[in-house]
Amino acid sequence: MKVFKYLFYSVLFFVIGIGVVDAAALSMSTSTRSAVVGNTISITVSASGAAGWEYCINYNSSVFSLVSANSDTGGPCVRTGSTLTGYSKVTFKFKAIKSGSSTFSLRDAVMYGDDGSSVSSSKGSVSVTARTQAEIQASYSDNDNLKSLGVEGFDITPAFDKDKLEYELVVENDVTKVNVLATKAQANASVSGAGEVELTEGLNKVTVVVTAQKGNQKKYVINITRKELDPINVVVDGKEYTIVRKVDALTIPTYYEAGTVIIQEEEVPCLNSEVTKYQLVGLKDEDGNIHLYRYYEKEAKYELYQQLVTEVINFVPVQTDKLIDGYEKNKDIKINDESVNVYYSEDDKDYVLIYGINMLTGKTGWYQYDVIEHTFQRYNDNGLNKIKETNKLFLLLVIILGGVFILAILVIIILVVSKSKIKNKNKKILSLLEELNNRVKSGTVETKNNEKKVKKSRVIKKEN
Repeated sequence: MKVFKYLFYSVLFFVIGIGVVDAAALSMSTSTRSAVVGNTISITVSASGAAGWEYCINYNSSVFSLVSANSDTGGPCVRTGSTLTGYSKVTFKFKAIKSGSSTFSLRDAVMYGDDGSSVSSSKGSVSVTARTQAEIQASYSDNDNLKSLGVEGFDITPAFDKDKLEYELVVENDVTKVNVLATKAQANASVSGAGEVELTEGLNKVTVVVTAQKGNQKKYVINITRKELDPINVVVDGKEYTIVRKVDALTIPTYYEAGTVIIQEEEVPCLNSEVTKYQLVGLKDEDGNIHLYRYYEKEAKYELYQQLVTEVINFVPVQTDKLIDGYEKNKDIKINDESVNVYYSEDDKDYVLIYGINMLTGKTGWYQYDVIEHTFQRYNDNGLNKIKETNKLFLLLVIILGGVFILAILVIIILVVSKSKIKNKNKKILSLLEELNNRVKSGTVETKNNEKKVKKSRVIKKEN
């Protein structure tokens, strides 16, 4: 009886022992089920539960071409054993060469135990579809509609309709924020602009944008008006604004701190800076947009405030009547999404000049802005002035040398003319002298003849 029990438990433990041994398997996985023609995908084969194995990958070679494998074969087949356990996981790279599909499976797959005998194994397979980018995009949905739109706890007017793009809602002054709810009609579309929205007094324009899978967009607008207590209305450049009464609705720029100012006998929030000495107030336009304006308390005047912040500078543009030679022309350009008035030169349109305050140093002056690389630097016209002075000196030197040259030419001309005149005079004198000499000679001959005649006459007289 004891012998029978021993044999029974021995057989049972043997069977259980066999059950816990890992079954041999060749599994396959892929980096993607949908490939783009021209791109590369990965097919990975993992071997387990055996001491050795060999297999080849079967695939549609008209759709995919083998690029590489991290085995020593360089091809779609792998043969290995206990000495090459590093290849228990092999990744094959395939390139999609045209549209179509392929099932990646194993053929001639054999697995071996420790004694070299073959063991049964399971084998996996994966399917991948290849499409061109144009085919993929053509399959995208262009549905950019909302399925529903509303404000939690309130009713918008009119009732929601996917083709109605603008809605209205009026809330009491004590409502400082609302939750906008929006549901897209198509699963692959995306929605932005919904969620919790802070409300300022007056009009708040909430825009919900639906972007379809294909890229086209539709904008739904909810105009939420939060009732105001004693609104202060002002007119700037012919346009009506409402002064923002809550400091929380203002974006406080760097180097500014919150304060208050009296406008139309009402205390309103303002922002002050020790650097600029400005007072800023928030003005809301008819569309609900809030911008900061510089407030001139004595004149009760408002001027749009701009502050340009980059990685290296914090800059406030200032209007000025001072201009730099060659930069008299002005235009508006976009800097950090702000429209800024700048001065430029026709000779170099890659750089413009802006006059203003450097908030880091508190100094006011001209700054040069690179419209290509979007960088600021302090404008230094000393070099330009030196060039101008050098040009002036060079021009003066040219004028002096030119004058000397012209004077020298005139002197030479005068000398030549004078010499010619002297020569002519000398010729005349020589001619007169020669004529006089001839006359003298003629007179001498005649005199001698006369003397002879006189002597001869005397002789005759004596003879007589």
